[in-house]
Amino acid sequence: MSLQFLRVLAQRRPAQAITAEAPERAELERIVSAAVGPAVPGTRPAWRLIGTRREDAPQLAAALSGFKNLPDLKETTPRLKGKQMRRVAAFRGSLAFASNGGLALALIFRPRRGSGLPRRLQRGEALGARVVLEAAFYASGWATQWSPRKSPDAELLARFYRLKSEEEVLGWLFVGRPAPEFAGDHAATLPPSRAPLELR
Repeated sequence: MSLQFLRVLAQRRPAQAITAEAPERAELERIVSAAVGPAVPGTRPAWRLIGTRREDAPQLAAALSGFKNLPDLKETTPRLKGKQMRRVAAFRGSLAFASNGGLALALIFRPRRGSGLPRRLQRGEALGARVVLEAAFYASGWATQWSPRKSPDAELLARFYRLKSEEEVLGWLFVGRPAPEFAGDHAATLPPSRAPLELR
């Protein structure tokens, strides 16, 4: 096994903060293809990615906070009451969330029909893709932050991403460059962790 590959796995980590820069489509496709692995006839991963750029953050935030359309934040606060005010507050928080980095990659679980593998195991496989994706981006000089987050209206989120009925958003991998003030820490080589392994 390549020592460089082991080093990447050992050193990958979430960045403390990431910039608004994002990989171009060609580079992004190379990174994700590497994370998927070789093409094996008759199989496909139990996951897919849907990416949105930072300029699409307001639309994603609206879906996350249960709005069918972008709310008008210019409307004066006294005119907002009860549930509407809470939703606008949720939108502001979701907007800060969705604006992280330059690219928001939604990790979508898409179960394989007829595979013989139970849905829960396929879901675990899809969640495991996050680790490989983080390593692939780290090896390519990009920084990531992972965050699971649920929408109060899953139907609107599914409509935003045009998901099929059996698909599910597992979380978001935000991608950017390490923020300048943390770039040195992100690139620094850390001592290896003690392996949580016991042999009998």
